[in-house]
Amino acid sequence: MSNILRESESRAVLKSLESSYCPKPIQEARDRQDKILIERFRGRRYTIADIGCGTGYHGSIFAPACELYHGFEISAHIGEISRVRWQEEGLTNTTLFLGDASEAALQNEFYDLVFCLYFTPGNFREASADLSLYTDAYLDRNPSFIAIFSRFYQALKPGGLMFLTIYKDVPEAETAQIDFYEHTNQHIVTPRGSRFVATAEHFWSARWTSESLSSNLRECGIPEQDVFCHDLNHIAWLVEIKRQNGQFEKARDA
Repeated sequence: MSNILRESESRAVLKSLESSYCPKPIQEARDRQDKILIERFRGRRYTIADIGCGTGYHGSIFAPACELYHGFEISAHIGEISRVRWQEEGLTNTTLFLGDASEAALQNEFYDLVFCLYFTPGNFREASADLSLYTDAYLDRNPSFIAIFSRFYQALKPGGLMFLTIYKDVPEAETAQIDFYEHTNQHIVTPRGSRFVATAEHFWSARWTSESLSSNLRECGIPEQDVFCHDLNHIAWLVEIKRQNGQFEKARDA
């Protein structure tokens, strides 16, 4: 992605993170996601990777008690907000990695938990001004998604867990996306009924069917039987992925 496109997208992402407005279904899904993760993992000494850590919100929740918290963020400006936030909170076990997560230097079987939350998995793609690139075939085997999550899956310890928050491909999710982006002064350029919403500001957010999720995860080397979807609400799933041969309990709804 060119620097101009990346900077434009980063500005759009920051607006959505800092916006005081959030459509009710999206906020409901975020709150439900956080409730599940906090009840299960807050206060425990885990090693955690946060892909697309944004302004550091989840680091503030989990890092105080965990072994270490690694935030991965492609935007230098947004990443600096995380770094300052964690520094001001006195967190000494957090590290920020700037750059493309698909190129991060990772150690195999290192993390207990990998997070990619607040619908960030739907933002990864090969950037192009030509929206015709993003066909159904592309969305079902997204090279950028596969490059990132196959590597972080290998970075999980046996028994470790990965969590992804994604939009369901339903009209209500599309409506909520459009509502949110328009309230952050973005301009929608995709026709209704597309499987993703793109803006003139170069933000891009895909929705998922169970089939597209399964096909992408298969390409990452993740067995289908190790994937569980928490139904957050009518527009969103929290996807839980277990790397087998460990001690974590079987996934259950919180």
